[in-house]
Amino acid sequence: MDTRRTLPFALLALGGLAFIAGGATHPGDSGSGTKTEQLHEMLVQTSWYPSHALLLLGTVGFAAGAAALRDRGTAATRSVARVATVVGTVAILGMAVHLLEGLNADALADGRANLFAQVQAVNETVVDAAWGLAFAALALVGGLTRSIGNVVTAALGAVGGAAFALASATIAFTDAFDPLFPVSALLGTWAISIGVSGTRENAKTPVTV
Repeated sequence: MDTRRTLPFALLALGGLAFIAGGATHPGDSGSGTKTEQLHEMLVQTSWYPSHALLLLGTVGFAAGAAALRDRGTAATRSVARVATVVGTVAILGMAVHLLEGLNADALADGRANLFAQVQAVNETVVDAAWGLAFAALALVGGLTRSIGNVVTAALGAVGGAAFALASATIAFTDAFDPLFPVSALLGTWAISIGVSGTRENAKTPVTV
């Protein structure tokens, strides 16, 4: 077994699990007050760091998986995988910053946003939304061409990724789309499915020297 070929897919599956677990344990807020006050409510909860450590692990796994898919399937699939790799790599940095936002909790206690919070709002609405769209596109194109999964996995990834993108893009302005965050677990399910199948497939491939 060539671990260089199997490891990225194993990381994709692990990334999917971590993404689902991180989302499930993400702290919530009361839904009242300003967006800054709601953010402060989440930042002071003990689950902030564990949940975002899981989400950071998830973004690492997704980026590794996208990199492994860059030379797979049709030209369209390969192009989308390359874009997802770049976006996924940027998202690792974005999620690391998001994780450290917990350090900003005391500064937001007065209910007023500071520069760190404003930067993080851009991080979520732009980077996170682009990440969701990139992997939704990869799941859709890969599944419809059957070069990465099938029509079922295409639907899982496309719906989950689009839900995460829409919820992230609007989170700084409205709570209306927050219920879509749990739906984004479907993207994690896509990652687990593709990661497990890719690991098995490459484990059977003879090592060439």
